[in-house]
Amino acid sequence: MLDFYFDFFSPYGYIASTRIEALAARHGRGVRWHAFHMRSVMKDRLGLTQALTALPLKGDYIRHDIRRLARWLDVPYAPGDTAAFVNVAADRAFWLIHDQDAEAAKRFAAEVFRRHHALGDSPRDAQALMDIAVATRADLVDLPQALDGQACKDRLRDATDAAMAAGVWGAPTFIADGEIFWGVDRMPMLEHWLQHKEW
Repeated sequence: MLDFYFDFFSPYGYIASTRIEALAARHGRGVRWHAFHMRSVMKDRLGLTQALTALPLKGDYIRHDIRRLARWLDVPYAPGDTAAFVNVAADRAFWLIHDQDAEAAKRFAAEVFRRHHALGDSPRDAQALMDIAVATRADLVDLPQALDGQACKDRLRDATDAAMAAGVWGAPTFIADGEIFWGVDRMPMLEHWLQHKEW
C-alpha cells in the first residue's frame, strides 16, 4: 500500500488528491488516505505560528505557484473563502466516515477538496459536510451530531500524532515502502521509486 497524508486546507494536497490514485494504480498499488491537522504540526513541531501564505515573500510565491502548477497540470483551481472553510471539521468528518468505510471516506475527501479548491464552494458548517457525504454516498454517520464529540476530536488528534510519528510534517506527503516524499512536485520521484525501488 501507498500512504497519502493530506490536510484539506492545502492546495497542493488538493492537486495531489486528483492524481495519486491513478499513479498508484499504474504500479499495482492501493492508497491509504490519512487526514491530519497540518496547523498543529506547523505549530508544535516546526515552531511556525503563521500560515505559510502569510509569510513575507514566501506567501506571494505560493499564491503564484499554486495557480501556475494547476494550469501546468490542467487541474481546475478556483479556491473558496479560506476563512469560512471548516477545515478541521472536514478532517474530523473524514475519520468518522473512514472508520466505517475507507473507500467512502476517499470519495468524501475528494469532493471536499473539489468544492473548496476548484468550485469556490467551501463547506462552512457541519450540515454542508453532511450534504457532501450524502452526495458522495458517504453518509454513514450523522456528522452534525458527531463532529463536536470528544471522541471525534481525539480521533483527529491521534491521526495527527501518528502522522508525525511516521515522519510527516507537511502536506501532501506520500510514504511508499518506508520512503517519504513531501510535496506534489515529488510525485514523479515517487513514481520512479515505485518502478525501480532505487535511485
